[in-house]
Amino acid sequence: MDRAPIDSALILTTTRLFNRPGEPPPASPLTVVGGLSLFQRTILTLQRGGLSRFIVLAGDEMEDLKRQFQADERIRAEMRWLPVLEFSPGDPRTWEIFPGLFGTSYLVVGTGAVFPASLVARVRQEMRVGEPLIVVRDAVLRRALRPGSGQAQHERLAEGASRATPVTLSMSKGERGSVVTLETAASPVLDVELVAIPEGFTASGWATAQDSPYPMHAALERAVRQGQGRIVPLGSDWYRDVCAEGMAGPDEAERQLLRSLKGGLEGFVDRHFNRRCSGWITRWLVRTPLTPNGVTILATAVGVLASAAFGLGGYAAGVIGALLFQLSAILDCCDGEVARLKFMESAFGEQLDVVLDNIVHLALYAGIAWAAYRDTWGPVALILGGFAMLGNVAAFVVVQQAIRMRKGLDPERRSAVESLLNSLASRDFSVLILACALVGHAEWFLPLAAIGSNIFWPVLAWQLRSPSTSARAQ
Repeated sequence: MDRAPIDSALILTTTRLFNRPGEPPPASPLTVVGGLSLFQRTILTLQRGGLSRFIVLAGDEMEDLKRQFQADERIRAEMRWLPVLEFSPGDPRTWEIFPGLFGTSYLVVGTGAVFPASLVARVRQEMRVGEPLIVVRDAVLRRALRPGSGQAQHERLAEGASRATPVTLSMSKGERGSVVTLETAASPVLDVELVAIPEGFTASGWATAQDSPYPMHAALERAVRQGQGRIVPLGSDWYRDVCAEGMAGPDEAERQLLRSLKGGLEGFVDRHFNRRCSGWITRWLVRTPLTPNGVTILATAVGVLASAAFGLGGYAAGVIGALLFQLSAILDCCDGEVARLKFMESAFGEQLDVVLDNIVHLALYAGIAWAAYRDTWGPVALILGGFAMLGNVAAFVVVQQAIRMRKGLDPERRSAVESLLNSLASRDFSVLILACALVGHAEWFLPLAAIGSNIFWPVLAWQLRSPSTSARAQ
């Protein structure tokens, strides 16, 4: 079946597409989650997913939503506003109007949830002509798989998962081995407010009197039962409801957003310590006017202050310097988190972060070397500090080259390069500095930095050598 490209969406701000008896209503579109209102976050997510035209069904908050739209330079989409009192989703005639307004297939999305742009892009990619597409939370299959089933059968069943109904999975052991049984549920649970409506779906007579007061919900369930609608499971994507009250509130949605964020070059300490701490700080930072670049500058200031503390010498100053440097590493995670939460990523911000990180590292080596020079190491400390700084600058140049080149490398070399970047071009060494400071010898870090950095960058440069050079070496 031919694909049906979608670039438009209907935004529901006052109600849900699917009726959920007993559940609290969706949060207001003005509810702030992760530094943005749900309305802004929905529009920016859809825009990043590839959509450029929107119709907003709004209620009493229409003027406030319009002001947010006009003040937000990130929203570049074409917007049309309709009052929900005149265009009620509970009236079948309303849905008959939208095909003429859009002129093509369109998405229906509510503002009562947070979700990734990748889910929007996938829905657009999988939409087919004349077939409504409904996102569901669970994968679906109708048959059982037994050991020894052919690969072709597995593939056919997997493909059928998008056209069936939800199941539960159970395992039992028989005489010939384990049997995986997937039991079909009585009816699909349609509750993800992300649906693609094809042209012609709401032609005259599409709804019945029994479909009231949720005609689109009833029509989509009917299409699924009759095999005329396509089910797409969330899969690796996620979808988090935001209700006005209860467990699915804004705080839980914000935590889900933070859990979904992934950094760039991260080591063990970043993943298991810095990111855990940065989440708490980021949740506070997104409530302030501070921009991601402002957070980067703040992290740099704390890092330079740490270097100054190391330069003073002495046990207490060394421990304070190490703790400040660890705080700087945590804040260095926050700038990217704030940028991604607020849709404020930029190439300039990325480069600013990298450059200022390296300035902090140079200042750190200088501070530790100066304290060691004044203490007992003398000129040796300055030599080691100089080699550490030289290695840092060379590593900076080679790492930037590696980031630009790695996608063009063959798989084996790309894997080696990415392993080097992830293991060495990270902030994990902050814990080593703290350990040295706690035993009263922060200067022990100098020879490690001088030797390590000047081994790292030649090894990485060797991995980036040209294919012709690699062939001659073999």
